[in-house]
Amino acid sequence: MVGLKEVRAYWESRSPGLKHSPHEVGTEEFFNDVERERYGDVFKYQYLTEVAEFDLHRGHAVLEVGVGLGTDILQFARNGAIAHGIDITSRAVEVTAGRFRLDGRRGHFGQGSFTDIPFRDGEFDLVYSFGVLHHSEETQEGIDEIFRVLKPGGRVIVMVYHKGFKYYVRKLFVYGILRGELLSRSAQEIVSRHSEDFGDAPLTKAFSRSQARRMFDAFEGLTLDCYRLDDYVNVRGAPVSPARTILPYGLYRRVENRFGWNLIIKGRKPG
Repeated sequence: MVGLKEVRAYWESRSPGLKHSPHEVGTEEFFNDVERERYGDVFKYQYLTEVAEFDLHRGHAVLEVGVGLGTDILQFARNGAIAHGIDITSRAVEVTAGRFRLDGRRGHFGQGSFTDIPFRDGEFDLVYSFGVLHHSEETQEGIDEIFRVLKPGGRVIVMVYHKGFKYYVRKLFVYGILRGELLSRSAQEIVSRHSEDFGDAPLTKAFSRSQARRMFDAFEGLTLDCYRLDDYVNVRGAPVSPARTILPYGLYRRVENRFGWNLIIKGRKPG
């Protein structure tokens, strides 16, 4: 079993997005590069500007579980939300706090695990977490903690990896079958080994829609939508999606929603 100490040690120096800028971490140039990379590329996370609802929570208490480099929680703050965040690593908390200072924003950040969120019951209008809960054995405990700290009627927006094209299709085919890793490793070990920017993550899980529905069954009004088909190739240094080039957008979106690897889960705490 992968323990919390191992997960923390891995992510302390490997925050997602570190490779997106040649500038020194913590500088304005660095943060600008990270933001452009995150929201500006149509094949990556451009969909987030709408799906994450950054502009719909003015005056709301918003908690991000796993702040990383502070990119997303800053968007909530810029749109008038009262920003809070936790991260398992001290580095992420430090970088995020610095980012807010550079932007002239107020935020409240601290180190903590999603298995024991350091806030009272019913404190937040929204809990947001992107690409975090699937890196621990205790995913369900994290979901239960999110439920606890939400106000009655509060909302959750979470991204976990989906058993779509990238995970449990491409990764297992390329590394498991073509390169023979299934002869010595489990499917879970292969996915963990070949996920994330730096590779060799202690644990990276992927979930089906039915698994996600069961994990979030305490919430009302659940929606589950997939994004990032991850089918692009580099042509003269630019990403090109064959499927997006050939298919009408409506049909492409249906394919993406079936096989994409970013599973966005939204729901509401009853009350």
